[in-house]
Parts: sequence; structure tokens; C-alpha cells
Amino acid sequence: MRPQMWLSPMLTVCSAVFKTMKIVMDFRKFDGVVCGTEQAVIQIAKYVAMKGHQVIMLCKGNRFSEVKEIFENDPNIITIPLPVRSHSMSLKNACIDSTTIQNIAEKEGADIIHFPYNWSFPFRKKVPCILTIHDVIPFTFREAMGFFINHLLYNIGTRYACHLNDMITTVSEFSKQEIVKKVGVPAEKVKVIPNGLRKPTKQNDRIENYLEERYHLENGFILNVGGINERKNIVRLIHAFSKLAKQHGYSGKLLVTGRVSCIPHLIRMKKLCDAAVKETGMEERVIFMGFIADEELDTLLRRADFLVYPSLYEGFGIPIIEAMQVGTPVITSNIRGMAEVAGDAAILVNPYNIDEITSGMSRLLRGPELRAELSRKGMEKASSYSWAKTSEKYLELYKELSESN
Repeated sequence: MRPQMWLSPMLTVCSAVFKTMKIVMDFRKFDGVVCGTEQAVIQIAKYVAMKGHQVIMLCKGNRFSEVKEIFENDPNIITIPLPVRSHSMSLKNACIDSTTIQNIAEKEGADIIHFPYNWSFPFRKKVPCILTIHDVIPFTFREAMGFFINHLLYNIGTRYACHLNDMITTVSEFSKQEIVKKVGVPAEKVKVIPNGLRKPTKQNDRIENYLEERYHLENGFILNVGGINERKNIVRLIHAFSKLAKQHGYSGKLLVTGRVSCIPHLIRMKKLCDAAVKETGMEERVIFMGFIADEELDTLLRRADFLVYPSLYEGFGIPIIEAMQVGTPVITSNIRGMAEVAGDAAILVNPYNIDEITSGMSRLLRGPELRAELSRKGMEKASSYSWAKTSEKYLELYKELSESN
């Protein structure tokens, strides 16, 4: 048999096995800082591109150079700038942007559009669309959206976005149940794909020495990660920490990381936190660090006596597994979302009960065997999370949705 006679069918089979896809990803919310959602978009895009597929990354025009730099070593990722619009929650702008994104997707011959943010409306849909909703926090904590009109728009917009998109993904079974219950989405339309976990940066003695000297950490410290909005429960944590210091003799500090912006309800929360610090006499012991880079965060996670994360609501709670990954014990809430992620690898407390938070922290400080056990269980738990696993699940979903359309 001549080579051409058997080679052609073989190539056809190979082509059927591996179909190169084009994925449009919406990265317009990137504002120069890589937080949880931005990290997810970056990691998934890089993985999909590494597997030989093409990713078309859409970003705001004023962030084009930064986004292009993020993906400069990824030849399968191309970046396209979109106009910058002043009102992020304007329905008019949402319609214009949706039309623009659909036009780009059709022009590029895209197989899938992936929207990683709630405010995404594929009105004139000719390409299958996936919407990722990490949580529905504003349905529970109304002040998260600031002004009432923003909350109303979020409520209506999220419901409409879920209706228009072909598939919804979320990060935990808890978030799925919340989306089904509060947004009214059919359960079969929501797929759970857990968050991934970035690898920690290498230990850096220079950064460690800098942090120790700047914040006087010679007596140890307890770390809280995530900011100061109401659901982070920082006021109760400050009172619990004060009891730990005064009644249980803890001489270290409480470090609270996370951005403090000029949004009215966050300004109000910062004032409440400052008042709690003053009321408890913890001015020299509680430190609000603001936003910190990954290298500093990883250094603090390694050095902390433990992470305390008594949030009132989380769809997932990435800091929990970030701490576990480096062997640091964790105290978190017994509320679903966090309890689902932590399992038996953390101390779970009622976040509304200050004494219970204090008791949990005291148990960890007095129990070296407990700390060692939680450290071991935590590292084992964290090993089940990776961006490769998460991205592979998204890639499978892209293929499934593309082939079904």
C-alpha cells in the first residue's frame, strides 16, 4: 500500500482527537492588581494556551500594555483592547460591550466565550457562552454594592446574565446551592469547578527581615487575610484577639491584610475597626497592612503562628488553602463555603461568637500536637488543589459545550 493511502485516514483520526479551539476570555475587570478572579483568568488562559489552543484576551484599552506583558511568553494568547467606559454597571454600556465582544468572537471564529464576572450579557449570542460566578455575596450582604441602585442592578443583572449564558460555573457546592436558591438558576445549569492554588513564592530572607523589623514581630503574630468589609468579621476578631492577649497571655500581634478603598461602606467599616482597636486598647498590637504583594503574603503565611479567617460568608476562601499549603494551621468559620474547603484540616468556630473565636485561637497556641496535626492535614488537603486540575476541567467544559453546539 502506498503511504498516502493509509496516512490520510490517520491524519483525519488525529484531527478528530485533537481539535484546536479558540477561546475568548473577558478580562475587562483587570485594573492593574492581580487578585483572586484575575489570578483564575490568567492561570486558565495560560494552561489552555499551553495545550495548543488559542486564547483571545479582551481587556480595557488603558490596561493593554500590562495585560500584553502578563502573556508575553504565551504565543497562543493574543490581547485585544476594548474601549474604557466610565460606568461599569451601566446597562447601556453592557449592551454595547456585549455586542462588541460577540462581533470579535464571530470575526475570530471563536468556539467559546468565557465571562469570569457576573456583569456579562451575551444578548446577540452566536457563540456558546460560559459565565463564572464565584459567589453571590451581594444577595446576602447588600452593602457590598454600595448604593441601593447598584445593588438593584446587580440583582437584576445577575439573574439576566445567568439566563443568557449557556453554562454557569462556580467554585464550591455551597456557592452552587446559593446560586440555585437566590438567583433561581436550574441546578443542572451550574457546574462546580473548585479554585486552583498558586505555587508559593520562594522563601526570601530579605523580605522576612524587612517585615520583622518594620512591624516588630519578634513575639510572633496571628494573620488575617482578605480585607475589612463587613463579612470579613474583623470587629469581632479584634475583640477576640484582645481577650486572647489579656486573658490568655498572648504577646504577639494581629496582622490584617487587604486593600482599604474609598468606597463609603468600606470607609465606615475601617472606622468601626479603628474604634474596636481603641476600645480594646490594642493600638500597638493590631496592624492594618493594606494590600501586600504575593512575596510578602507568602512570607507572612509561613511565619504566622496561624491564620485566623472567621468570615461570615465566602464562596470558597482561598487564604485557607494558601495557609495550609505552607503548613500553617488555620482557624476558620463553621459556615459552609469555608467549612467545605477546610474539612477536618482546620479548627472551625462560630464566627458570630467572640468567645468561641478566642477559645479556638487559645487551643492552637497551647497545643503543639494539635498544631502539628493540622499542619499535616492542611498540607495534604492543599495538595488536592492546583490550577492545572482546575484548568483541565475548564478545558473539558469548553470542548463539551463547543461540540454540543
